Amino acid sequence: MTEVKVHQSCADKFIEEEVSGDCLISFNKTEILDLGIKHGPAVKIAAYLESLRKGSKHQSEFPQYVEKWTKEQVSQWLVQHVKVYSKYGERLQEEDVSGDCLVCFRKQDLVDLDVKSGPAVKILSELKQLNQKPEPTLQPILHTDQREATKPTMVEDNSKQTRLPFGKTSEEEVQQPKLQNTGARKKQSVVVKFLLSFIHRTTSNIMSAEPLTFKREMLYVLSFYLHLFSFHTGMLKQMHPSNKDVKKEANQGDKLKDLLSCGGNSLDNYDRFVVIVNKSCPEQVQYLQFLTKMKLFCVLDFDPNSAASGGLCHSYRESRVANLHTPSQFQGQTETVMKNLNLYKQTSWVFCNGRHDLDNDSDLELDYKNWLRKTCRDVEQLVSFICNPDVLPRGRYLIIFLLLSPVDTEKNPVFDIYKSFIKNTGEENIISICESQSTYMKWRELIKEKCDFDTEPLSINELTLSEINGTIMAMGPVSQLSVRLLPSPGSSAVVLKQRDEDFLTALDVLCMNQCENIYDENSLEFREFRIRVEQEFYRGGKVKWWNFYFCDKDEQKPFIKRDKYENLKKMIRSQCRDSNLCVLLNLFHHPGCGGTTLAMHVMWNLRQEFRCAVLKDNSTPKTEVALQVIKLMKLESEKPSPVLLLIDDSKETENPYDLVTCIRKAAAEENLITSAEDAPNCKVIILNCVRSHSPMEQYKQHNQTQNQYITASLTSQEQKDFEKKLKELEETHEKPENFYSFMIMKNNFDQKYIDKLAHNTLENFDSTTKEAQLFAFLALLNTYVAESEIALSLCEDFFGMKMIRWPEDSVLDKMKQYSNLLIIDRVEEWGGYKGLRILHHTIASACLAEVERSCCKTVSDITMQMLHYDLFFSAGVVKHRLMLSIQRMLIERQRKKDGDEREQFSPLIHKIHKQQGRQTVQEIFVKASSRFVTSVSIPQALARYLYIHERDFPEALKWAEKAKDIKENPYTFDTIGQVYKSNLKSNMDREKHEKSHNPEDLHTNIKIANSGMKAFQRAQKLSDLEDKPQEETPDDDSEDYPRKSYNVYGYVRMLEIAFLVFESLSRLPFFEQHNPMKKKYLQSFLRGTIRISNVPKVDNEINNRYDEIINEHERFLVDLKSEVKEIFDFLDCYFAYIKAEFDAMNHRTVSEHFKKYVQLFCTTPEEMKKEKENQSNLTLKLDIEERKLFLEKNQADTFSGILQHLDKPAKEMERITECYAFLQENTDNQQQNVKMKINYILSNIVLYHLKPKSKHVKSHRFLSTLLLGTLQSVGLWHSLPDPYYLALLLLWPSPTEENTEIGKYVTAIRKSSYKHLASLFHKRSTVAHFYLTKEDGLKKLVSKPKLDESFLPKMPRDILAQLWRNGDIFKEKAIINRLHRVSGTIEQGDVYANYGTQKILVRPARISGIRSGFSTEKVSFYLGFAINGPLAYDIKYEN
Repeated sequence: MTEVKVHQSCADKFIEEEVSGDCLISFNKTEILDLGIKHGPAVKIAAYLESLRKGSKHQSEFPQYVEKWTKEQVSQWLVQHVKVYSKYGERLQEEDVSGDCLVCFRKQDLVDLDVKSGPAVKILSELKQLNQKPEPTLQPILHTDQREATKPTMVEDNSKQTRLPFGKTSEEEVQQPKLQNTGARKKQSVVVKFLLSFIHRTTSNIMSAEPLTFKREMLYVLSFYLHLFSFHTGMLKQMHPSNKDVKKEANQGDKLKDLLSCGGNSLDNYDRFVVIVNKSCPEQVQYLQFLTKMKLFCVLDFDPNSAASGGLCHSYRESRVANLHTPSQFQGQTETVMKNLNLYKQTSWVFCNGRHDLDNDSDLELDYKNWLRKTCRDVEQLVSFICNPDVLPRGRYLIIFLLLSPVDTEKNPVFDIYKSFIKNTGEENIISICESQSTYMKWRELIKEKCDFDTEPLSINELTLSEINGTIMAMGPVSQLSVRLLPSPGSSAVVLKQRDEDFLTALDVLCMNQCENIYDENSLEFREFRIRVEQEFYRGGKVKWWNFYFCDKDEQKPFIKRDKYENLKKMIRSQCRDSNLCVLLNLFHHPGCGGTTLAMHVMWNLRQEFRCAVLKDNSTPKTEVALQVIKLMKLESEKPSPVLLLIDDSKETENPYDLVTCIRKAAAEENLITSAEDAPNCKVIILNCVRSHSPMEQYKQHNQTQNQYITASLTSQEQKDFEKKLKELEETHEKPENFYSFMIMKNNFDQKYIDKLAHNTLENFDSTTKEAQLFAFLALLNTYVAESEIALSLCEDFFGMKMIRWPEDSVLDKMKQYSNLLIIDRVEEWGGYKGLRILHHTIASACLAEVERSCCKTVSDITMQMLHYDLFFSAGVVKHRLMLSIQRMLIERQRKKDGDEREQFSPLIHKIHKQQGRQTVQEIFVKASSRFVTSVSIPQALARYLYIHERDFPEALKWAEKAKDIKENPYTFDTIGQVYKSNLKSNMDREKHEKSHNPEDLHTNIKIANSGMKAFQRAQKLSDLEDKPQEETPDDDSEDYPRKSYNVYGYVRMLEIAFLVFESLSRLPFFEQHNPMKKKYLQSFLRGTIRISNVPKVDNEINNRYDEIINEHERFLVDLKSEVKEIFDFLDCYFAYIKAEFDAMNHRTVSEHFKKYVQLFCTTPEEMKKEKENQSNLTLKLDIEERKLFLEKNQADTFSGILQHLDKPAKEMERITECYAFLQENTDNQQQNVKMKINYILSNIVLYHLKPKSKHVKSHRFLSTLLLGTLQSVGLWHSLPDPYYLALLLLWPSPTEENTEIGKYVTAIRKSSYKHLASLFHKRSTVAHFYLTKEDGLKKLVSKPKLDESFLPKMPRDILAQLWRNGDIFKEKAIINRLHRVSGTIEQGDVYANYGTQKILVRPARISGIRSGFSTEKVSFYLGFAINGPLAYDIKYEN
């Protein structure tokens, strides 16, 4: 007892058999076993005796902790770590083999216990290896055969009794029951109830424990009681013997609840359930309603009639949504499968053996033999997919075999799938629910025989289906009596049905009665829940609706109203008066300053007025979100209801514009508005929370009536509110001063407070430990990537942890030193998972700075270390999200504070460049490119870094080409072009400072320029191919918003290269631009009128080499001038016809280059005069050329160029008109003459609007007559829409007249513009340059600049531009008084202007202005004239 330390009962055996010391020394193991002593103690005693005989003291060769293992822990180690059959673990446990006995075992000792030689050798080998390994983590085994337990589990220790946590010993509390004694049975029942209660309480405490209070001992205590519970349930079975060894359990209802909730009473303990079900009958289906309450990931259905009427699937789909799939659909990339099948968002119902409702031969049920050959492999792959930790995290799901009919034989697909599941996951994750005792018996025997496992502890077999249904339906978290309500017109409310909510997969719907009737609010459970939720929020967790609800319940402690609360609320309400169906409001905010919380607070208090929802995942396709928003608007009501949609975590204002467009289009396809009175309710308001590093500046750049901002700075009133809230929290929470996110705001974001917090936490930071490394990774990510985190499952893998339950607590416990700054968030993407992050953005930044300062680790060190770990970059959904965060950290550039432009590089790369320079930056990018092998962004970013910062153009080109090799798109070719352009510019800058000329420099530069031009041409071509429209699209609401498109950048950059070439040529000794004669030679050469060999030059070696070089590239150089002119003409159309106010930078660049073009190619008046004097016989020709050059110089040589003079000086326009008057009289070429007449007519119209009384302006009659003659000449198929545009301006009928010709010109302009200008119009909207007034003649037109004069300068230009964009300009009195409202009709969705019996087709400027339903209605509208036809503005229905 004292030396060998065996149980008292062993010592008693020796005393009973009168074994004295001199006898004992002769005993061997067999003789000790003969005394009735079990194998474990017998081997230990024999080992000690052998040491005694050798004259030495017994010493163990193994770690000390092994000797402290109980016999249960030995069994756990064998099964969980050595991976031997569970029967061997059970055998050793039966023979009392504890850790101190196991270390004495040899191979023969194990063989004597029926352990085969193979496992025996493996056990002893693994035992020896424990010296080199950390202590293994042991988990309780819940599935051991309890029937074989005959004694209570004792903890083998030095003490006689085991102390329990509540102060009593095991012998005091646990008594050996006597089977015949009824009193003992009662005692047994009481003990079992106590144990169940204790396990439930302990589980709850562990799940809710704070990181600082969580102790590993709690797991140990729980483990102990789980084993104790196993023993007592075994005793209960012995009290109720039965012929078939099936023991009745009086508490199967409790057992069912325990299995589904881990000892609790709520179904939300597991994230998801997987159900496998076989054939059912209609009588059973009525009792399977409980499936609709569970969070089903998927159902594997082996009933081919399940989807037919009366089947289980059919019944489920009457109240919930399920997508019907086949096993083969789960093959492919994990992310793709999850996205395509809508997994997590909606239940997947998988038919695993036929589906008879489809009436296809391929969907017939198969017999076992054919199923095994044709379907089994697909179903096994489906099982493997389900059990993939990236699909369903370990320990967060439960597999349920719901057997509604017998499984008689192993040749049954259901049994094959059971075996497949246990190959992929532990048996403890699978439970069985059987509809009858007989079904259960066959199932249990089958598994026991073939899988060597008893399912009894994890099975329900005594309850009827009705009892199972009732038990599960009564479980939490939500009572079935509670309904969710949505506001409806007329101050009414409707019920949000579960099935309808299932369809709204992209939206988190906020109901009128959110959070009500879920808990008994007087219960302890609710009070604990409230404290937990508040604590999580104030520490730094995301705000929940519960936080607002709690404050509403306690009016004395309201939720803090931020300074901008009322402004934001008022702004939202004011939009109800707006005529637009969908409007976008922006809330700009600093990261971590409470912007999202403010938006949700306002939404909470508007939930009675709007149907409110939050967009769950910003990556959801916009078309899908739009359909769901319209569905929410129409739910359960004939009349629409206004919707308030919150978009959180947005980095741009542009992204949601696509959603606005999609919502308007979706509304147009639905019959939403049935009467004018419903129009105000047919409204979607998008509240877009935009993270910004300069929220106030961005707010100022936008229309302030539709934008608001909040910064990381509190007003004095807000500071008082936070002080008051702290006192309130002190009444209900322990140490609220540790709620660091709250305290940061309460201290008004004081940097000293944050720095001190970081310094104190990281005082003993040891960067060599894995815990410190993970914290450094988090600090880096959370500093540079907003809303970033590392998944808990990844953290577990990083630490090598493999716990089945409570992984978040385990990780936080591991990170104990830093846990006060860490929090676990739920991430909704990819079905939802939990991730670890630092409490607040500012804390992360301060911690990163502290690590740099105190540990001498740079951000580049941490970045490289992060890129080093293979774990973060292997396949998997959560890893994919982490990879995206790392990539964003490396390449995402911030917007500059003073405009829409972006910084050159990401903040991280900028900092590394500043600290360490090129080598480190390049090393990081090179390492990253090996991790992100399919990403073009990394090599592109490195190429940009090399050509911008380092001027290493060959290396930059190499990486730009690598990006292009990964994917050819406009942007990869643009990067190549940019490398060439920068190289060319750099060479020319260098050459400016060199005194001597080197012809080879020119040769190099021309080759670089040629390559750059080709790259930009290819980029522009790819962009045009991407933008090419499939069919004519209406001029819809896309007019209001910028597009994420390559646009015309290729053309602009080709101009830049061309002018660099021109500049390079103008520096040559024989082309010097400051010498008029030499400049003329350059002009003539570039126009192709003189060969380079004919250009006068000094005959020397340098000039001769220049001659050779230019000859070699002559075709490229001579084509350059005409190519540049074509680009200018195209861009002229682009800026004249398209709403390109968001392309201002390109416009400026083009204008600057056109000035250079004029200086280079357009001869001055003095030069022309001198030319005429020298060549009097060519006077007319020179006069024509002089006027053409003037028009070209003033960008008035094209139709679009003339239109752009509407806001330029009248004097210039008079000269332009005079030129065209001359040219149209003196141009012989018919095609050119038509062009001159068309441009002459337009120049008259433009001049009239600038200076009506000018002597150059012709009358309306004269211009109309000239136009009609021109129209006769060109017909209805002219190559450009220009003549038909003039027809609209001059021939449009007055209110009292009819013109039967105008209709055909409307058709002609639409066809011509679509055919010849299609590349301009795709996803872009045209500009109306003129509007129809109430006057006649030329007065019936008014230009947009003239209308603007009514508002300027008293109204800022940006506000005026916003009025035009949203259509509110037509509500202004100045517009109403000036413009003519045309009467018309809408028929089959088309808008017509009516003039007597004539109907003229016009296009709606906004597609949202037309009601859906194809109702024929009378309308009125204002008319504008664009290059692709007449546009109807401000459409109003007469009813």
